[in-house]
Amino acid sequence: MSGLRMATLALLAAAGCSTSSGTPVDPTQLGYQPCDHYFDCGPGRYCTAEGLCWADCRTTADCALVASGGLCNPFGQCVEQGGGEPCTSHADCGDDNYCNGTCSIGGAVCGDSSECSYEGTCSGTCAPNCGKDDDCLAFDPGVPDTEFLCTPVGKCLLTGWERWIPPGELPPTSCTRDAECKALGWAWVCDCVKELDAWTGRRECIGGAESVCVQSEEPLDFGSGPASSPAHEYAGVWGMRMEIGVVTEVPIIGYQNTYSSNLFLVIARHTAGDTLEMEEKLCDLKLINFIDSDEPFDDLGWMIIPARYIRSVAMLDRSVELPLGGPGADWRTSRTTEVRGCVIDDDENDPLPDRADFLADPDDPRFWDEDRDGNVGMTTLMDGILRGKVYNVQRWSATYDGQIVDSDHIKGLASIQNEQLVISASKPSLVPPNSQSAIHDQADRTYFRMLRLPDDASCADLIREAEHAGSYLMHSPHLDDVSP
Repeated sequence: MSGLRMATLALLAAAGCSTSSGTPVDPTQLGYQPCDHYFDCGPGRYCTAEGLCWADCRTTADCALVASGGLCNPFGQCVEQGGGEPCTSHADCGDDNYCNGTCSIGGAVCGDSSECSYEGTCSGTCAPNCGKDDDCLAFDPGVPDTEFLCTPVGKCLLTGWERWIPPGELPPTSCTRDAECKALGWAWVCDCVKELDAWTGRRECIGGAESVCVQSEEPLDFGSGPASSPAHEYAGVWGMRMEIGVVTEVPIIGYQNTYSSNLFLVIARHTAGDTLEMEEKLCDLKLINFIDSDEPFDDLGWMIIPARYIRSVAMLDRSVELPLGGPGADWRTSRTTEVRGCVIDDDENDPLPDRADFLADPDDPRFWDEDRDGNVGMTTLMDGILRGKVYNVQRWSATYDGQIVDSDHIKGLASIQNEQLVISASKPSLVPPNSQSAIHDQADRTYFRMLRLPDDASCADLIREAEHAGSYLMHSPHLDDVSP
């Protein structure tokens, strides 16, 4: 139990009874939800050492009762701000804290020296606690093109912290759409009355109001298709690893091989006949550079996908026909197209608005600040020898063509079409004159694997599963590098 929380309870005890008798009440009978992990409890609460969801405060003013200078973090916990100790790795800062480091050569943001190119070393200071962005204003990062942000983990971290903390491990603290809540599992919804936004085609809280995610009491609907169909066996919740190997032209660096490494939480419903209808929630997206030999190399520059990017993208729908089931049966899906960072009438055929359109009219109504960060399109972060923010629009589509391995495992190749345009950037050097990308010519670098998960699985569960060595969902260079 934290010192501040003990102090809170001590004050409550001093203000109340001086003696007690009888049998202590079980906290779970008072409505305190049990938990296993710090982030399990949703907005404004944290998981205590006793395994219960708890809140000390709603604002920093509440913490003045228990400790001078304490602040209220995003989880309703009174904490001292602290931080600032020298560090060379996250381990130096203790459990649940991070080292805001930079590389001695190149100045990239780092959490330890393994993230530095040219054999540079990492050094910095441990992260202070925060409850809002203003709590981080007193800390000068001293690093060009970066700033301290009060992140969802309640720490002031340098821009690019998403390289250290997978977005899917962070529960949404607010929502405007049901899609944002599916990171917590398929039973979670946004607690508001929703309407269809005529411009984006998405159902959102009326008036764009913010609400919180709540767990529905209704059981998950996996469809009512006939049990005699082979498709019936594959209804349920799945995790999907989907890798796209691409070759991209990058300023200064030249052509770079990169995996777009995706993790999706999938629900498959057997609706009728032999058809499975699937929804896919993006839980994590990393861009991982590689060379054709798959050997280690000096990584000079890399892209980081911010948490708000992942949270904002739409869920995808696709279907698969399964007239046959069992090992070796075909798994061929429909094609699904998604457009990010802009709104066009025909997602399949209309041209994407480009940089010339933006320069001619920055208020062109086709552009959409989808991730709501105040910049055009979708924002990604460049780090390494080139640093800054890149704003882009994208259209991509995918079909999956594979085989059923067994009732819990599916794998195969992915057919991807991708168009991505840089619209603007935080500095001119990050805007390539003629950026082009193509799918890597080795087909087995663009693939998918699916693993059945428990019905109540969350994005955090999926990411933890994928991080296990040997997991069917782990990242690997080629499709058949991992077996069930």
